[in-house]
Amino acid sequence: MLNNFLISFKVKNAYIVNELIYNISRIPLIGKLIPNKFYKYKFFKIISIIISIIYNIIKIFGFKLLYIYCFLVLPFNNVSYFALIQAFLFLAILGSFINTEIFNPTKDKYYMLILMKMDAKSHTIGAFLYFICGIFIGELVALILLTSIPWYYSLLLVILTIMLKFIAINFYFYRMKKSGKVINENKPESWLLYSLLIIIFLGLAYGLPYLNIIIPKFILWIFASIIFILGLISIKSIITYPNYAKLYKKLLNKDNLFLDNFAIQRNAQISTNLKQISVDTSITSEKSGFQYFHDLFVKRHSKILLKSAKKTTTGILIIGIILIILLYIFPEFKGSANKIILNYLPFVLFLMYFINTGKSVTNAMFMNCDHSMLSYRFFRQPQTLLSLFRERLKTLILLNLLPALTLSLMISLILFVSGGASLITYAVIFFSILSMSIFFSVHNLVLYYLLQPYNIGMEMKSASFTIASLITYWVCYYISDIEVSSLTFGIIMIAFAIVYSLISLILVYKLAPKTFRLR
Repeated sequence: MLNNFLISFKVKNAYIVNELIYNISRIPLIGKLIPNKFYKYKFFKIISIIISIIYNIIKIFGFKLLYIYCFLVLPFNNVSYFALIQAFLFLAILGSFINTEIFNPTKDKYYMLILMKMDAKSHTIGAFLYFICGIFIGELVALILLTSIPWYYSLLLVILTIMLKFIAINFYFYRMKKSGKVINENKPESWLLYSLLIIIFLGLAYGLPYLNIIIPKFILWIFASIIFILGLISIKSIITYPNYAKLYKKLLNKDNLFLDNFAIQRNAQISTNLKQISVDTSITSEKSGFQYFHDLFVKRHSKILLKSAKKTTTGILIIGIILIILLYIFPEFKGSANKIILNYLPFVLFLMYFINTGKSVTNAMFMNCDHSMLSYRFFRQPQTLLSLFRERLKTLILLNLLPALTLSLMISLILFVSGGASLITYAVIFFSILSMSIFFSVHNLVLYYLLQPYNIGMEMKSASFTIASLITYWVCYYISDIEVSSLTFGIIMIAFAIVYSLISLILVYKLAPKTFRLR
């Protein structure tokens, strides 16, 4: 058992270092410096071991400290330690059925049990004992350090938590025997029942102390005794369970392992998009060449392309009207509103980051057009790409101008109602917001063409694109906190948008034929 656990640990370190090297190799410029032979260097193996040790320390102590602080210390003020014990037990019951380890399909189990044919029972019990030891040490330390619960009660609570894990696993074994279905703790059979149980136990954990209802000590002691006895009985079932190999053969399938939440969302999005594409054969266009091709795409995908812009525009309009009405009802806030508009225009840049539909539109372009078209050589020709890029940029700018114009008008109206400003200030604020919209339209489409992030499976796999998106977010976020005259910032923003757009377009014309390809 110990030998199997050590082998598992080594395998986990192996794919940690491989993933580390692979992710580094995907970073622009730096990645080119890393040849494939780096996979065999001991230096990276040492790094992987260090990372693994740090991760396990954080998992054992950091996560438990955070859990106890967020779920037990933070919600309760000036309550008896017995109220904390009561709340902890309800949380432990809920957590025991949500996180069992044995019914959690993970890639390392797939590598060890399916690919390397390791003995399922030996591996499972060894990994589960490590999991239990982590709970024992982590929770005990967290309870003693962060709560007022005496150490002997903390020890009892941790033991009961472990016993509850045994009971939950034994219960799942019983359910499998009766239903013939393999339990996957990440995919409940009924999300409604699952959600209802979470609400009930969270309600008991936090609701009872809030209502000053503390269960008598003798009832809790009886309850703890029952848990302890059932836990001891369940240990035997876990140790002697004969069908671990059969269990994992069914549990460790590709849908459970490789179809993550992002993949599920992506498949749902593809399905939704297909329903919104018009199949009306009478839709046509008077244009020619790739203008005709793009015009047909826009008309047949108008629901997808316009959906986000329409919702955003409606939301801006409603919020703007409400704010104007509130300023008339509460005129004492007019001065503050006027000051905010005249000094905090940088915040609008951060707002435009979220309002802009560039990412969703390029996503639709790839899923419903480029995913297939990039397979053809003629579509990857420089003249074709650049011709289509021009048409797409026009469309994207027009789509984003709809909410941008609405936002500009609403801000101008609020500025007028709250006290007004000079004509030049109105003009700069109005056109600077439009320039922000154009900037993000150009930025998103240029990133799409220069760093095409999707692979043939329609998964986002570009580290360069992710890094560029994160940099864009953080720059907008930090700029939003700057207090500067809206007139000054607006002029700078208009000039920057023009210069950035020109440089970006030049880069696309020079590089897109090489970078815009199917991964």
